[in-house]
Amino acid sequence: MNIKPLLFHVGLGFALAIAGVVAGTAQAQAQRGNFSDITGNIITTSDIAGGFSPSGERLVNLSFRTNEIRDAVNTAATSVNQQLASRLLPIVANGLPTAIPESVQQNVECAFTSNINVGDCTAEIERGLVNAGVNLAIAQNLATSLQGLTAKDRVEPGRLVAVVRAYNALINSSSAEFLSNPPEELRAIQSVLSILLKAAYANTQ
Repeated sequence: MNIKPLLFHVGLGFALAIAGVVAGTAQAQAQRGNFSDITGNIITTSDIAGGFSPSGERLVNLSFRTNEIRDAVNTAATSVNQQLASRLLPIVANGLPTAIPESVQQNVECAFTSNINVGDCTAEIERGLVNAGVNLAIAQNLATSLQGLTAKDRVEPGRLVAVVRAYNALINSSSAEFLSNPPEELRAIQSVLSILLKAAYANTQ
């Protein structure tokens, strides 16, 4: 049995409990927005990410369950953006004390904030993941889902769900060996998600 390090799994617990952070309201008609363009096959199989069911029949509008959760996540997004701009993104994973390279933080900042060069930044993140051994489709799905998550210091709940699911898809497809020596891009993404989700769950009680 292959047991993966829990410290790198924003993980199963977050994937199952994300419903405690967001709520979906069924709608008779709704636009899919931009999510269908950023999620890819892995995400669009979800019954909530992207705002529609796999069959396309049931549409949902995702929102944070409370204003407190929304405000806490947006405050965390502001902090994340400031840390990335200063190239001071904190390290989350135990046993990996080295700082995340500034070039990686620059690409992650560009992707998360939807910088004008977001396509190039996303490609660099994807390339780093693939070079480390991640399946191309999974790497592309995660890298693309990051675009605009913390733009203007605001987090849309649908995007947060999409990124968490894409992150977990990568983790679930990875070996223990890969997770014991993760690429810098994955460490940076994990750090950002941990900050946002910690803020969210601190306000779900």
